Amino acid sequence: MLIRRGASGKFGQESSSLLLIILELVRRKYLRERYALIWIVTGSLFLLLSIRVQFLYGISSFLEFAVPSNTLFFFGILFLLSIVLGLSVITSRLTEKNKVLTQEVVLLKKRVADLEKSHHSGNPNL
Repeated sequence: MLIRRGASGKFGQESSSLLLIILELVRRKYLRERYALIWIVTGSLFLLLSIRVQFLYGISSFLEFAVPSNTLFFFGILFLLSIVLGLSVITSRLTEKNKVLTQEVVLLKKRVADLEKSHHSGNPNL
């Protein structure tokens, strides 16, 4: 076995700590529930793999990885790529919303300026 028994126990403690930190961030409203779901699933998978190392060996042999740590790196990279893609989608949406809001603010400022101008000139019909 490539992973020592003591290392597996420590990994379980770290996985449990990760889950507790995620739940605390959600409780304090630093992390919204919809974004926390993927982190909770990831933390749970880490906890499962730390408790049942045989799952990692089974997945590694199924995917034909020579070393189980390569499997962890593979899924870690896939996880990070999915996070980056998701954040890129969110950023694109927010950029478009920001553009629309900026245009609306400019139009409202112009309308307020026109109303103030008409009010000062004595024309209340605007």
